Amino acid sequence: MTLRAVAVATAIAALALPSLAAAGARSGASAPSAKPSAAKAGKQGGRRHCRKRTRCARVTLRPRRLAANQPLERVLGVGPGPVTDPGAGPTPGTDPETPTPGAPAPPRFVSVAAREFSLTLSRPLVGAGAVTVELRNSGEDPHNLVVSPEGTHSPLASFSEIDPGTYERRSVTLAPGRYQLWCSLEFHEGLGMSTTLRVQ
Repeated sequence: MTLRAVAVATAIAALALPSLAAAGARSGASAPSAKPSAAKAGKQGGRRHCRKRTRCARVTLRPRRLAANQPLERVLGVGPGPVTDPGAGPTPGTDPETPTPGAPAPPRFVSVAAREFSLTLSRPLVGAGAVTVELRNSGEDPHNLVVSPEGTHSPLASFSEIDPGTYERRSVTLAPGRYQLWCSLEFHEGLGMSTTLRVQ
């Protein structure tokens, strides 16, 4: 073989080597390997583990979310009874003036503060029977007090005119009903010195 032929064969071999190396690399990449499958299995196992942990976390946190939104008694259905709105007023079909069976009797004392020009009761409701009525002059002018059945000006009890800073008490027997308390001094009732007391 001549030198020229050897040089041509060497050049052809040099050109063929890169293409053979690339083909080998492609065939090696497509060949199955145990390592990737093991890695894949590890990933899947990790995912399963994460899912289980997520489910456990959700189960743990769900009651806390409910308890934050509403009372636990209402969630579990073991509360003392239905929740009522304090501003909703009396239950339909009930009379707020009718005493509840077994409820304590209302007190039998009421204080009436008189000032220019109003009468203010210490309580709007008292029990029937002998009621102690106190007239207290909290104003700057003299005032008196008359107790009458509502709608009439027939006096059941009359307090004398008292000076500012003084008071007077009387026992008045009152049956269940509504009574008007008013100042009988000239123009005082018309200026607003009148109020209603309920007795039950």
